[in-house]
Amino acid sequence: MDYYYQPPDFNYENRRQYDESFRRNMFYQNKALEQRKQIKKLGNIVGILITVFLLCQLFLVSAVMGLGLYDLYNSSLLFQNTFNTLAIEVAALIIPFGIMAYANRKKYESDLIPSERLPFVRLCAWVGFGMICCLGADYAVSFLMTVLSIFGYQLVQVDMAEPESLFACIESIVSTALIPAICEEFAMRCCTLGLLKKYGKAFGVVAVSIVFGLLHGNVLQFVFATLVGLILGYITIKTNSIVPAVFVHAFNNGISVFADLFGYLFGDKAQEVSTYVLFVLWFAVGIISIIYLLLKGQFKRPMKKPPEPYANSTWKKICSFFFVPGMIIPFIFLISFTFTTIEKI
Repeated sequence: MDYYYQPPDFNYENRRQYDESFRRNMFYQNKALEQRKQIKKLGNIVGILITVFLLCQLFLVSAVMGLGLYDLYNSSLLFQNTFNTLAIEVAALIIPFGIMAYANRKKYESDLIPSERLPFVRLCAWVGFGMICCLGADYAVSFLMTVLSIFGYQLVQVDMAEPESLFACIESIVSTALIPAICEEFAMRCCTLGLLKKYGKAFGVVAVSIVFGLLHGNVLQFVFATLVGLILGYITIKTNSIVPAVFVHAFNNGISVFADLFGYLFGDKAQEVSTYVLFVLWFAVGIISIIYLLLKGQFKRPMKKPPEPYANSTWKKICSFFFVPGMIIPFIFLISFTFTTIEKI
């Protein structure tokens, strides 16, 4: 006699559907788990690269001090800019991130350098939109500094040397505005974002923005760079082109550089006036750009496919990327270096 109990409504068709549902759920759960593993691996790799970037700077600055060139570094803008370009932008940033991109070249789902051609007017509009957002980020940091001052503290920033010649001013424009825009956008919005966006565009933009902030070494610059990184990543994703982000990055860095140029040529008052004029100009251009992009429907979100069962949320992906051993050292460096820049007013 068979004592195995079967429900009255049991049949093999129900059993087959149950097995299929079980296998399908297991498939999606394993897929989500595997995705988190891949993201954690990339988090460790990128974290190591950030650490290499920061340690390279410490090593090279120590070398400058050891060679007795530190006074020259502090006094000569030309030497300072040349050193920062070769040592930081090329040796510490482009080479490590370029190696990462080459080693993972088969994992990119699109071109390493997004280069979709944009109509000139639309390109200008995206640049204007990016610049007004950068102005907003600048005011956000100013607000943070005001809050700190209320509690009696301030964050000390490294002072750049004064330009000693017209050539030094021009070289400063190239090394402070142009070269960092190209190098940092290649490392961040091409090499890193191109690798991460396959796991979700929102995740990729946010993760790379935080990485961009970590590269800047202290909380004040971290906040500003992260906010600007969000803008640059968003523009790159929306346009599928790195060109607008490079222009925004260059123009944003160039505001202070052009002010220094005017200061050298016409005096301190001209420097203050030029900074104010540039802010007003970019604000006006930004408003016009936002109106144009709205009228052209450029901010519309594309239709999304329904999420898969057990799909990882953006927050879970971000946690998987940053809560890994490789990311611990950069965050420790950020916190410890920030403490060295805080002083009582």
